[in-house]
Formats: sequence, C-alpha cells, structure tokens
Amino acid sequence: MEYYLVIYSSVTLATRVKKYMPYDGDYIGIVHTPKSISKGGCSYALRCRKNKLSLVKKVSQDLGIKIKAIYLETIQNGNKAYYFVQ
Repeated sequence: MEYYLVIYSSVTLATRVKKYMPYDGDYIGIVHTPKSISKGGCSYALRCRKNKLSLVKKVSQDLGIKIKAIYLETIQNGNKAYYFVQ
C-alpha cells in the first residue's frame, strides 16, 4: 500500500493540521520523518493515503502552516522507499 508523507518542521504543526482533518475512519498518522529523507533536525510528517493528500494540503494552507516537502512511501523488495513529490 502506498502512503504519502507530508513533512512539517515540528510535531506541533503536524498535530495542528491533523486536528482539523475530518475523522472518517481513514488512517492519518503522525510519524517521525525517516532519516533517509530528513534534511537535518527533527521533523515530523502526517502519513496519509492519496485520497487525503489534497485535503491535508488545503488544511495546511488554510492554517498558514508551511509544508517542508511531500514524499511518496512505497514498499520495494520488502523495504520502504521514498520518492520526492513536492
């Protein structure tokens, strides 16, 4: 299954965005940004499916919260792989 990681500079910002997402049973979680894609320091990400990505971006914009980057997370040969999207 593919997920998207929407990267924020702090857990506070990621939590704020998640708080405004409507709960409909679809998974949206807060995770540490994997070291392989982290550009130094502590950053956190909202992990969501593709169908929630546009809503996460809209809520972030409406709240004035900057998204550092967006990555696609996939499984290849049993390992997680990340691809820069935005």
